[in-house]
Amino acid sequence: MAFSFGYSPWLLGLSVLLAGGGTYWSYRHTVPALSSGKRWGLGLLRFLSLVLLCFLLLKPVLRLVEETEQPPTLAVLVDDSRSMRIVQGTDTSVAAVRNRLAPLLEPFSENVPGTARVFGFDTALRPLPDAPTDSLTFAGTRSDLGAALQDVREEVQGQNLQAVALVSDGQHNSGRDPARVADRFSVPVHTITVGDTTRRRDLQIQQVVTNDRAYVDTEVPVRVALTSTDLGDAQTTATLRANDRTVDTAQVSLPDGKAETKLDLAFRPDTPGLHRLTVRAAPVDGEALTENNVRTVRLRVLDSKRRVLLLGDTPSPSYSALRRVLARDANTTLTARVPKKDGSFYGGPLPDTLDRYDAVVCAGFPSAVVPEAAVRRVARQLETGTPALFVIGSQTDLSAWRTHFENVLPATPETKRSSFAEATVAPVKTEHSHPVLQIEGASPDLFRRLPPVQVPSTAWIPTSDARVLARAVRPSLDRKDPALVVRRRAGQRTALLLATGTWRWATLSADLSAADPLWPGLISNLLRWVSTNADNKQVRVRPATATFEGGEPVTFSGQVYDESQAPVSQATLDLVITDSTGTEYPHTMEPLGNGRYALDVGPLPEGTYRYTATATLDGTELGTDSGTFSVGALRLEYQQPRANPVLMRRIAARSGGRAYTAETAAAFPRDLGADSTFAPTVSTAPREAELWRTSLFLAVLLGLLATEWTLRKRFGLS
Repeated sequence: MAFSFGYSPWLLGLSVLLAGGGTYWSYRHTVPALSSGKRWGLGLLRFLSLVLLCFLLLKPVLRLVEETEQPPTLAVLVDDSRSMRIVQGTDTSVAAVRNRLAPLLEPFSENVPGTARVFGFDTALRPLPDAPTDSLTFAGTRSDLGAALQDVREEVQGQNLQAVALVSDGQHNSGRDPARVADRFSVPVHTITVGDTTRRRDLQIQQVVTNDRAYVDTEVPVRVALTSTDLGDAQTTATLRANDRTVDTAQVSLPDGKAETKLDLAFRPDTPGLHRLTVRAAPVDGEALTENNVRTVRLRVLDSKRRVLLLGDTPSPSYSALRRVLARDANTTLTARVPKKDGSFYGGPLPDTLDRYDAVVCAGFPSAVVPEAAVRRVARQLETGTPALFVIGSQTDLSAWRTHFENVLPATPETKRSSFAEATVAPVKTEHSHPVLQIEGASPDLFRRLPPVQVPSTAWIPTSDARVLARAVRPSLDRKDPALVVRRRAGQRTALLLATGTWRWATLSADLSAADPLWPGLISNLLRWVSTNADNKQVRVRPATATFEGGEPVTFSGQVYDESQAPVSQATLDLVITDSTGTEYPHTMEPLGNGRYALDVGPLPEGTYRYTATATLDGTELGTDSGTFSVGALRLEYQQPRANPVLMRRIAARSGGRAYTAETAAAFPRDLGADSTFAPTVSTAPREAELWRTSLFLAVLLGLLATEWTLRKRFGLS
């Protein structure tokens, strides 16, 4: 305990002397004269009043230090997900799992030295009441052990957390790696693994792979990977269903031990739209778990293949290499025309209607022999917004390009001369993430290893809204001219490849086999990019993915723009989700600023859904958007039919804790009591009392002054 003053304490001594002197001067003679006892009594009251007043005017503060002992706290985290039922053996009912856990949880509240706080978790952490086992439902669709460890520190904030007991089967399938979280955990995490850890007979559909999109009346391959454990000599039937209709089956013989079996199924869609493909394997005798025998994927089916018109300059090796890539694309219907010297075309005349094509590829077209009327027809079609891919050729008429195609070309030449020089094509480093350069099986850096090609000697100037994805590198020149340019303008996409002699990229030597995917991948990506519809709508709402896993939260992101494509942040964006029965679920998306919006509707049942979004501002509708998405069957919690003690031991070891099983967990309270680190802590907290603000002293001061005044009146003093 200590005193301090807002002013110098010497002033208090001076105030006492002045108060004493003033009091003596006031009461050494009184009228009428009083006895010395009465004068001393009145003087004492005045002296005390003055001293107390001066004391308070100096702003005294009383400082105290309080010591508080906090008992140690043990946080018990109990896995409340569905996998806790699966790993328990034959009886997987909620009551049976509760009965198995009750003997493990009871000692925590009775034998642990300190305070035990019990929490349940699946994807989130929640406190449990005094009878924790009765509150466990084992219905969680995901197990996020890392989030449970992170959140428990906030739940017990202000308490003396000294240890954590993690009761789980170790089947972690969501969120951060719990072992990494345990690495930096402030207290030991002791793990108790529950459930059967032995390998059990099981059959699981591990993977279903198919195309992202397909076309009506085109066969779609479906590759299925089955994982079997100790089911040797057994057989199962794999069934492929498309929208609840069986379309293909296959008999599968399962090998001994743990192995993976692959099989191919197929179906031919007859209607466009979002199709749900479900692969199910028939149960096998003795199988521990059948819920993981099914898997669902979604496939978007389009009305027809992409129609592409390929126009060449001459039947050169470069044109042939380009045509082969387009002809092999299963999603493309190709129409090819190459001019003859007399102005006609190989393959027949130019099609009568050009607007039926989804994209036009000008592979050197037009050359000097092409009639101007044909050039004007193609130019007029491109002016209407048809996507176009331009590839320069050795016979390209640059004068015609500048005259007829200048408005759609993403770059224009400085002169009309057509001369070429050898160069290497190198992607721009900052554009490696562009979809055109995302070639499966090959890095963009491999372009530098490709054989050199012929590039224009004259400079090409990209338009202001174009992006240069690759440049031509010539050792003889310091400048790097554009070699691959793309542009989006007014809803139209165009691309320009300023390189000829590209047949060399299609016939690589064995030492360049790693770069084999570059040429076909580049052309496929360019065609896909230019023919993708540009989205200039004012309202754009999309689900996070076309297919959500069972139990996964369904989330949406949205953008709202005005007529000038400026972001609108104050709009009301309503979204209505409709299931297959026609039931509607209305929601309102949350604004995030700068025209962006978000929505989390939580998990939805398995099925296919439609959504419609409408944006309004001050009662005026800005626009709408719509789409479809699907939710698959619950799968994560059914991946493994046994506990994972390896992960539980890793969590304990990395945090400095101990690993227990259901059989050894009875020793945990005793071990915890013998742990010297699990002990109470004594905390000290300073506390200050500003005495000059205390009402008690004011009351005493008023009491002294009132008593003096009353006695003076009684004694007849003025």
